[in-house]
Parts: sequence; structure tokens; C-alpha cells
Amino acid sequence: MHVIDFHAHGFPEKIADRAVENLENHYKVRISHGGRISDLMYHAKEGGIEHLVLSSAATKPEAVKVNNDWVASVAAQYPRFVTGFGSIHAGFTDFAEELRRMRSLGLKGIKIHPDFQGFDIDDARMWPIYEEIGEDFIILFHVGDKISEASSPLKLARVLDSFPGLNVVAAHLGGWSRWDEAKEYLLGREIFIDTSSTFWCLSKEERAGLMRLHGTDRVLFGTDYPITTQKQGIEDFLSLPLSETEKDNILYNNARQLLNL
Repeated sequence: MHVIDFHAHGFPEKIADRAVENLENHYKVRISHGGRISDLMYHAKEGGIEHLVLSSAATKPEAVKVNNDWVASVAAQYPRFVTGFGSIHAGFTDFAEELRRMRSLGLKGIKIHPDFQGFDIDDARMWPIYEEIGEDFIILFHVGDKISEASSPLKLARVLDSFPGLNVVAAHLGGWSRWDEAKEYLLGREIFIDTSSTFWCLSKEERAGLMRLHGTDRVLFGTDYPITTQKQGIEDFLSLPLSETEKDNILYNNARQLLNL
């Protein structure tokens, strides 16, 4: 069985413990495994992962370059195993130059987490950034939150209406905790969604139904490590009422094609 984890996180050594604590507090979950790159690599290999996407979102403009350098350094350390997704911020003014630099660093995508970064998906400052990104990067959006409108499915739909050429992945089946809105505004559109951080929120039938509603040829397997380990995520995914062909596509084929591996 081949598996690509399209949604995984690790953190620099000096902030890893604090980052995991922040995740626990925000999502009200208990995380019993570490957030260091060594932890991520151990659990990914234990789970039989063939390749993973490491993404990180800069929470303030002055962290953008440092964030991108760090992600690129990890991807360079594991060139056959890790694809790096860097970050941009609505308050980062020299975005055109940074996007050019990100290309030179070999980063294939951009992670945007509006709730943690402090701006809305459809913030007016993001419009010229989306224009500059164009088709050059895959954009992995965190979508959905119970206590914030910043990452709502509707806001992402507004961006898609204005920039239909963007290569978008809407995480968490299109809208964590807001799947009715995901069905209304996102599912069925020409974007990808991922499976991350949904198994404790929805039944197996509900998750499989959302994937089929969107189209299983545009669904990507993701664990959101360290929230879930790869082994746990794969075991849960394999229990879903999907065909073997659908499972193979979601676990591997769709991501391999999108990442051009």
C-alpha cells in the first residue's frame, strides 16, 4: 500500500513544545506525541508513509522568511520524503520578491491558516498576493472554525470566484466543524480537499459521503500530525465505507499527480 500524507506539521526544536500546547488549547484535544521533526519522521515511518507534505504558517509578517527558510531546510534534508509548503502573510509587503525566493528554495506550496495568522481568507490585502501566486503554487488553506469567521467556506468561495486559476486544497473536508457550509459553497468545485482532523468529529458514513459528494478523485489523505499519528490516521481511513479504488486514489494517486512526484 502506498500512502502520501498531504497535511503534516513539525516545528523547530525551540518552539515545538509550545506549538503543540497551542494546538491542544485551540482545538481542545490531547496530543500525546511530540511536534519535533524527529517525532514527525518517526511516526510517518511507523505508519508506512511514502511521502509527506510539511507545511507551516507564519503567524506574523516578520516570521515569513524565517519560516520559509526552515521548511525548505527540512525538505532539503529529506529530499525524497518531504515536500515543503512555505507561508505568506497578509501583512508582508514584499510578497512578490518572497514568492520568487520561495520558488528558488524549491517550495511547492503555501499554507494559509487565517485563524492563527490573524487575517481573513478574503482580506483585501490578500487580493494582490493571490494574483501574484497564480498557478505557481498549491495553496493549502485551513478552512473552518467554530469560533471564527476568518476561515469560513464562504470566504474561500469568494476567493475562488475571483481567482479560479488558483491551485487550492481546502483542508478538513472543506471546513472543519462547518461541513454544511462546505457542502453549500465548496464541495463539487474544481479544488481538492483533504481528510485531516475529521475522524473524531464525523461518523464514517458522513465522511465518506462528503468525499463522494466532492468527488474522490479530488480528495487527499492528510493526518494533521501531530494532532493524529500517521498509523492512527491510516487505520481509521481504511475503515471507511469506500471502494479499494477510491481508497487508493485518496491515499496516494491523487496526491502523487498533484505534486508531480
